[in-house]
Amino acid sequence: MHDPYRVKLVLFSNTYPFGGGETFLADEVPYLAQAFHRITIFPLYQPGGERRTVPENVDIATPLLPFDHKDKKGYLKHGLFNTAPFFFATKEFFRALFGCGIKGKKANVFKRLRIFFNYFLMLRTILSNKKLMEEVTRECCFADKIYFYWGDKSAMLVPFLKKLVKPNVEIMPMFCVRFHGSDLYEGAKGYLPFRSKIMEATDYAIPVSYDGMNYIKKNYNPCPKIIEVWHLGSTHHDENFKNNIAEENNVFNIVGCSNLIPLKRVDLVVDALKLLVQDLAALQQIKNRGFDKITYTHFGGGNMLQSLRKTAETINSEIISIDFKGSRPHDEILEYYKENGADLFILASRSEGIPVSIMEVMSYGIPVIATNVGGVKELFRNCPLGYIIDADITAEDLKNQILEYILLPENIHTQMKQNCYVNWQEEWDAQTNYTRFAEELLGV
Repeated sequence: MHDPYRVKLVLFSNTYPFGGGETFLADEVPYLAQAFHRITIFPLYQPGGERRTVPENVDIATPLLPFDHKDKKGYLKHGLFNTAPFFFATKEFFRALFGCGIKGKKANVFKRLRIFFNYFLMLRTILSNKKLMEEVTRECCFADKIYFYWGDKSAMLVPFLKKLVKPNVEIMPMFCVRFHGSDLYEGAKGYLPFRSKIMEATDYAIPVSYDGMNYIKKNYNPCPKIIEVWHLGSTHHDENFKNNIAEENNVFNIVGCSNLIPLKRVDLVVDALKLLVQDLAALQQIKNRGFDKITYTHFGGGNMLQSLRKTAETINSEIISIDFKGSRPHDEILEYYKENGADLFILASRSEGIPVSIMEVMSYGIPVIATNVGGVKELFRNCPLGYIIDADITAEDLKNQILEYILLPENIHTQMKQNCYVNWQEEWDAQTNYTRFAEELLGV
């Protein structure tokens, strides 16, 4: 039996519960709150927007940074001239400079050094705040588990916190780190600082995919003492599930949901659709199949939003309509799936952990075309749910894959939609996955 006064969790997030991000962490927290007597959350920083409602036994502590995590002036002001440790990063600096031991495609030296100094100054900013570190250490000393939701940024604190906590407790709390995609695979950004230090100090690694687990075991020695895969999940927001199983009109609707950054390659999807509507023979086949128009609706903001909107304006016609909605509240996106449904979801990322966006569309019976990166293949069971495509696919290849799916008989479309919903229900339901995980985290 756990002492209820000892069974406390300290959780490190990026922004939760502030702003609208980390929606899948927001889904997970209520299950953690049921398992643990008390939870204290340390956000990395506090963005604009209202604070979301949290369970009664959840306390929100001081954010680790007094500014946005992308504020370069903040890092120079708070992270450069202070009394925090300095020489611990010497080895990591040379790793960034020469690209030694980087797993996957390397960024160029200037980008590696920029990433290094951003993370280094972030860490020194946090460590130099004596009052904050006393608060963090005190909370961790009274906790049973310390849970870092991401494997970078805040997780850089793991080796430092272990040294601060150890003299003050009889039994060390367990330091647990979840690993997703861009916080695990170095190839996503071309470089991630302090990987070996984080891995060596982590007691319990929680990759969200088997691919992530294999990546850790293959690339890090020593690696965390315990490594277990715990899949994420999505919450279905329609109790009276009624997706568009039957094709009711002559419009083929495609959706996408991701940040509009180069990593996600949404421009590749747009290029593929442009090629499709320029192919007169393909358009005739699509028309013969019963579709007179194709729509593509994408949710998500980012630095490519304006350029993609301009490109869409040059493509839109009576045959195709491309609409970039920009950043939207999570509930609004799910409401769109519920009310409008879709015939196909496309994700063309170069790197992923295991995308919750795919889980969400499957819960609304929407088949998927997705690149075979990270743990994406783990979302697909043996029954047909769409297509997994090669990560190096060209716009022409993607166009042909979309065309192939559109031309499938109606009964195959219907079966795939039904398969998607059943697959989500059996494998990716947040209630099931997070209940089991919270119980495991409590007892591990």
